[in-house]
Amino acid sequence: MVDADQPRPAAQPARYSAVRLNSPEWFARVGEVARVIGSDRFHRELVELAGAAINHDACWIIRYSRVAPPDVLYTKDVASDVVAYYTNLYSSVDPFSEYWKNNGSPGVLMLNDVSSPGQSWDMYHKVFQTLASISDELGMFFSTVGHCCFGLFLERETGRFSQTDIERARLIFPMLEGFHRSHLGALFNDLRNPRGTQVEGFITRPTLIEDRFGVDVFANDAWRDAARRAPALTDAVEALRVAPAGTIHASGSLNVKVEVFDRDFPLAPGGRMYVLDAPQRGVADDPDRLLEDALGIFTPREREILLLLMNGQTTGEIAQKLSLSKGTIKNCRLRMYRKTGVGSERALVKHVMQSIGAR
Repeated sequence: MVDADQPRPAAQPARYSAVRLNSPEWFARVGEVARVIGSDRFHRELVELAGAAINHDACWIIRYSRVAPPDVLYTKDVASDVVAYYTNLYSSVDPFSEYWKNNGSPGVLMLNDVSSPGQSWDMYHKVFQTLASISDELGMFFSTVGHCCFGLFLERETGRFSQTDIERARLIFPMLEGFHRSHLGALFNDLRNPRGTQVEGFITRPTLIEDRFGVDVFANDAWRDAARRAPALTDAVEALRVAPAGTIHASGSLNVKVEVFDRDFPLAPGGRMYVLDAPQRGVADDPDRLLEDALGIFTPREREILLLLMNGQTTGEIAQKLSLSKGTIKNCRLRMYRKTGVGSERALVKHVMQSIGAR
């Protein structure tokens, strides 16, 4: 994303150009998505279909949960070290994850929609996005079941997605969501087959599914193991059979959440799903503190200049923004090089990111 008070980078041709939505190539891609419904290739083909409609440089598929960290499922044209940085540190300050946890709903979401002041945003926007060469992000959110969703993301390395791009994304979203719902239904319906799929990416915790009459339709091995170890799990399910969707039953070490299926859900119309959450882990490091610690060796002025450098601003732009001379900015930058033992802006940014990740 480019802040409103900063010069926008000149738009460069995207790595992948959009096709016409009435072209043979587009309909061939639509057909391929329909063909792989129910297979493990489905969401990769779905993000490829979205990318065929919108100019972009890279894509991600991330599973978000309201109770667990983000999980990167697939990337295209994203460096492996960038994925590692995201997974090991920056997923904790991902504003899209925060959106889903707080008030997420299916639909198209832009990077501008999730921006917020604070050092968590600075870590994601000014630090992670600089390393990842992300100038703008366009996300499409698809609910699964329970408290999870799949986020399909298209990225731009320079410039921003145009209004036409955004309108196209919103135009095709109902079709993409329809394919996704069909895929989800096919996977769950296949649970009736003992040799069917294990619904990878959807059921990752101990899970029980009942129909609307309270009859068991599916329970994974993790749920059965938990029920053997904790007989109180049966009481938790009994208490949740008449509870509203989203209710959590907490008793001792048990933390069970219930979700209610629509009446047209293939596996259990109007049924319920019970999910046993994992034990609470220790509190994650505060991103504000991590950033403060990593920048502790710099003076307040050096920190200010460093964050602007991370945001892609030139020496001249920084000098104008801070009402300083170019010489002052260059001298400040040289002092930061000496403090960190590096010799370039890119090395300086990398040093700061590695310092954060090591804490």
